[in-house]
Amino acid sequence: MPFLHNAAGLPTMKSSPSKPEFQDWLILAEDGRHVVLGRYSNPTDEEISRVTHALAAQGIGGWLAQGCGHYYQKRQQYSLQKICVLTESSIPWEVAEVRFHHLRKEQ
Repeated sequence: MPFLHNAAGLPTMKSSPSKPEFQDWLILAEDGRHVVLGRYSNPTDEEISRVTHALAAQGIGGWLAQGCGHYYQKRQQYSLQKICVLTESSIPWEVAEVRFHHLRKEQ
């Protein structure tokens, strides 16, 4: 998956109009909760910073991730790719990812 980098050194997506799947930016917390950022565009540094500070203030680990698939169609496959650690976590990425998929199916 091709990435460019913004001024803060965070990756930005290169658009790929030939792909039928959607690509989203997410911040994934260690308990599986998440927030989708920059729908139809790359998230801003300010958006990422606000969520990062909120996670750190609560002592919750989190990652910047990219989701690929149909987020709002629960029966469709939706995969996550870890981009970087935003706040340190005692929980491994893989556990948070499993929790994410479990929560997504319950909603």
